[in-house]
Amino acid sequence: MKKTIVKAILGISFFFINLFVHAQSKQVEGTVKDENNIPLPGVNIRIKGTNAGTQSDFDGNFSIEANDGQILIFSFVGTKTIEKMVGVNQNYDVVMASDQASLEEVVIVGYGKKNKRNITGSVTSVETEQIESQPNTNVAQALRGRVAGVQFNDNGRPGQGGSILIRGQASLTAGNDPLIIVDGAFFYGELADINPNDIESMQVLKDASATAIYGSRASNGVILISTKTGVQGKPTIRLNVYSGISDYYDKVPLYGPEAYLQRRRDFNIQNANEGETPITDVERILDTETELEQYNGGKTIDPWEFIAQDAIQQSYNLSISGRMDNTSYYLSGNLVKEEGLIYGDQSERVSIRMNLENNITDWLKIGLNSSYTQRDLSGIPASLSSTYWLSPYAKVYDDNGDLLPYPTNDQLVTNPLFEASQRENEEVSNNLFANIFAEINFPFLDGLSYSFNYNPNIQWDHDYTFIPIYIKNGINNTGAAGKTNENEFNWQIEHILKYAKNWGDHALDLTLLYGNNSSFYETTTAESSNFFTDVNGWNNLNIGEVQNSYSYAEDRTGTSEMGRLNYQYLDRYLVTLTMRRDGSSVFGTNNKYGIFPSMALGWIASDENFLNNVNDIDLLKFRLSFGQVGNQSIDPYSSLDRSAFDQYVFGEGSQTYTGSFPLSGNMPNPNLKWETSTSFNAAVDFTILDRRIDGTVEYYDTKTIDLLTARSIPVINGFSSVLTNIGELNNKGLEVSLSTINIDYPKSQFRWSSSIIFSTNKNKIVRLYGNDNNRDGIEDDDVSNRWFIGQPINSNFDYVFDGIYQEGDDIPEGYMPGWVKVKDINNDGIITPEDRTIISQGQPKYRLGLGNNFEYKNFSFSFFVNSAQGWEAPLNILDPSGYSGNSFPGRSVNMVDAGYWTPENQSNTRPSLNWTNPLGMSFYQSKDFIRLQDATLAYKFDSDFVNSLNMKNLKIYVSGRNLLIFTDWMGPDPESGYNNINNLYPSARTIVAGLDLSF
Repeated sequence: MKKTIVKAILGISFFFINLFVHAQSKQVEGTVKDENNIPLPGVNIRIKGTNAGTQSDFDGNFSIEANDGQILIFSFVGTKTIEKMVGVNQNYDVVMASDQASLEEVVIVGYGKKNKRNITGSVTSVETEQIESQPNTNVAQALRGRVAGVQFNDNGRPGQGGSILIRGQASLTAGNDPLIIVDGAFFYGELADINPNDIESMQVLKDASATAIYGSRASNGVILISTKTGVQGKPTIRLNVYSGISDYYDKVPLYGPEAYLQRRRDFNIQNANEGETPITDVERILDTETELEQYNGGKTIDPWEFIAQDAIQQSYNLSISGRMDNTSYYLSGNLVKEEGLIYGDQSERVSIRMNLENNITDWLKIGLNSSYTQRDLSGIPASLSSTYWLSPYAKVYDDNGDLLPYPTNDQLVTNPLFEASQRENEEVSNNLFANIFAEINFPFLDGLSYSFNYNPNIQWDHDYTFIPIYIKNGINNTGAAGKTNENEFNWQIEHILKYAKNWGDHALDLTLLYGNNSSFYETTTAESSNFFTDVNGWNNLNIGEVQNSYSYAEDRTGTSEMGRLNYQYLDRYLVTLTMRRDGSSVFGTNNKYGIFPSMALGWIASDENFLNNVNDIDLLKFRLSFGQVGNQSIDPYSSLDRSAFDQYVFGEGSQTYTGSFPLSGNMPNPNLKWETSTSFNAAVDFTILDRRIDGTVEYYDTKTIDLLTARSIPVINGFSSVLTNIGELNNKGLEVSLSTINIDYPKSQFRWSSSIIFSTNKNKIVRLYGNDNNRDGIEDDDVSNRWFIGQPINSNFDYVFDGIYQEGDDIPEGYMPGWVKVKDINNDGIITPEDRTIISQGQPKYRLGLGNNFEYKNFSFSFFVNSAQGWEAPLNILDPSGYSGNSFPGRSVNMVDAGYWTPENQSNTRPSLNWTNPLGMSFYQSKDFIRLQDATLAYKFDSDFVNSLNMKNLKIYVSGRNLLIFTDWMGPDPESGYNNINNLYPSARTIVAGLDLSF
């Protein structure tokens, strides 16, 4: 199916290109500069009365075909429009005079565009120009630290999607993912499916006024992405390629050979009975047939290097774009190959995009924005838990050079590469997305328009795994295989009516919408084991003696109605009113629909007479907004009475019967309703000192009620839980965004600009179930779920570490020197579960980002520093006891090299190796970090040299990601969220070199 789709897209693409490449006329050339004689790139040059046109290149040069007597219109943001008549002269030098009134940025908002000056909601634009020169294979990586209030976490592995939070966690158990809009359509895939080179602009909508227009799906914020379109003029062919390599930057420290031996000795010493001579000689503490053999042979192994692979990263992007007559087009293809740091971890992404737009008449426009992406994550990575446990004296190969399944006779740990090299896996996902649209500008009423959008999104994935027959080295594996196929079809239809009117000092625009949407998902799994032959892998499951199959499907539908009114008076008093009504099939019979209103006010104070003479203030605007959005991110059928099926027999010789029974974990709830967030936002936008400093300061306060949460109920009802609406959450915070031009010397061609991003988020649970079982007048916490009234959702609740018992201390009965001491919180003289308390929070208290960009002549250099402070997480590999299942200090396995207490080294932070963790406490570490997130050095060649090569642009660059990090966190990357032996992915440092050219 993939080949058919690709052939169809390419066929359509070449058809349109053949239609567009025509027209013959006089060639007019020239240069466009500003008042300081600096070339202006991106100036629009259009032939008056037609749709033909072009843009100036990086050096201000332009070329366009026109006839004598035609008028060329030169327009550029922040300058006055100029008209030039084509005459005998074929070369024009054009100077664009500044126009302060038009210097405002135009940004994409919900269902339209708007001058940034007149926006009343919280909308942040993302700088996308530098994305193309950085090794970001996932669009979301460009958001990390660069947008106030946005948190992106990923694990650093190839092709992985990661997670995004906008202004904190707003739900206990329902979804917290933001809505993704691509070219005005709901995008049901992952951001990893989108080619970063295709992005023209990206905005993040954060408050209720900005997001309310998208209703129920926008409760966690909205990411708006607009892809590139063809610009006026000749076709532009652009090629952007880069290649590089990743290596270990940071990894969990494990014991080396000598430290490993000492740890084994110290464990025996600390666990020896009184009067007993501890075992400390190498011949007796090491495993005799594996570790001792390696030791005597002088052979050791570094676990992390053993599983490492050459981590090559490559990206190839080719695009063709242009506009001729009434049609614009943009075609692109992208191939990304990315290998991870550990063996078997890799990804490959192929993406194709075709954007077409045609003005059929002066009042009718149609278009198609479409993309196809295939992501291949096939392969089985090396086992991280086995790597963590791998002894430095492990024997990983037999005498024939084949991998041994067990590197020590202990057999607690398998060879990290054994399953990765023995098993086969094919995991491929496909995403076909389109936005088919038509727009009518009614000629009988100026300002009235109608738009129709149809957005189909088809996804199909498969995940196949094969375990071959392996009967040797103590393993009796008779073979197994499984195939899982998934299909998903989502569609959305929208009818949009707009009306805009200006009269005198007044201006308004009205947007009305009606839409329907549907999501269908199905999956089928077939499994088989005990093969007599495995030559066919997963392609002959019926030969297995044991077979199982599973299938599932779900469908959800929705409907939407929306109205939005923007009103302006004197171009400085702004009002936005929005009302949206959403219906969703996932809710109870009595509450299918929700209504979500919002209002926003704006005042451009700098336009008032009393500030006209303040020359240092270019813009001063105040914004207030208040509104509601809903959350429907729960599984379908959650409000219904659901049944399960099982097969059984009545005694020996009975036939098999199939029976149905209600699912005990889901009591039906016809009153299940929308989770609703009510948000208040206050902000000030300012531009000062002749536009050298531009900034925004925002404060928000969001209350979420009717939380969608599964609540436990007495089983006497026949059910153990019910999904219901309970409690209240609150998120409040401060966000500061600053952009500065520090130095700008046009004559010396040097410019230094900076950006500063600061944000805080205070998240807390206001109320839960309303229970007060102990009748103390205070609502009870939910200790089992770690939910506490007045505390953040992600709170660390445990005993308080109070040092280590030392020799000579007053030590409780059953304890000994080297064991952990905890605080007696309630001062009752004994340590009980009542002494547990909130010790820290799991989300940062504040985040800070600092970017700098330097330009000197043809060179540019940029770097970005990202930081998060005020958070902790449990890291149970720091527990040397066997309680957590991570550490076995007395066996032939490795562990984190974090130190431990001995009589000779009486640490007050690390326990002894014989500590048993009787309280079951966790170890917590700060995840605070300061990271040099990325840096890019680029050189753009002079236009004379580029023109001599018959090219439009030529740039080379070197870029790096995750170059340096300062942190006390001993686990994997502090932003990854991973903290156990199964996901200790090492941090990767990536360096690439690239070439960007167009002609």
